[in-house]
Amino acid sequence: MPEDYPIIRKFEPGDIEEIRAIERQAFPKTAYSKELLLHYGMHYPETFVVIETGEGIVGYIIFDTSGHIHSTAVKSAQRKRGFGTMLFRYARKHVDRKLWLEVRSRNTGAIGFYKAMGMRVSGSIQNYYGKDDALVMVLESES
Repeated sequence: MPEDYPIIRKFEPGDIEEIRAIERQAFPKTAYSKELLLHYGMHYPETFVVIETGEGIVGYIIFDTSGHIHSTAVKSAQRKRGFGTMLFRYARKHVDRKLWLEVRSRNTGAIGFYKAMGMRVSGSIQNYYGKDDALVMVLESES
C-alpha cells in the first residue's frame, strides 16, 4: 500500500458500501440511499470524490460544477484531522464561482466548520429537513 496517503480520488462504484457507512453514521435519520449515491456517481463523475487513507475511505464530498455541495461527511473517528478541510479545498479549486450548500440549522458542528472555511449564512429554508430548517451557506469566489 502506498505511503503517500491521504489521497483524494474520484468515486468508484466499489466504494459504495464504505460511503453508505459514513452516510449512516453522519446522517442517521436522512442518509442517502445506495441508489441515490450511485446516481450522483453517474451524474457527477468528476465531482464526487473520496478521501482515502491506509485505513480505507474516511470521507467524501459530492458537488456539481455550479458549486452546489450536495453532501459531504467524514467518519466520526477521523474528524478534526483535516480531511474535511482537504475535501472542501478540493471542491473550491474545481468550481469557477462560489460554493454553496444547505445545512441543518441545528448542526452547530457543521455550521462552525463551514464558517471556519470562510462561508457565511445567506438565508434559510423553513422545514427543509422535515421539521428542521436549513441554513443556506455560501463562499463567494476570490476575484
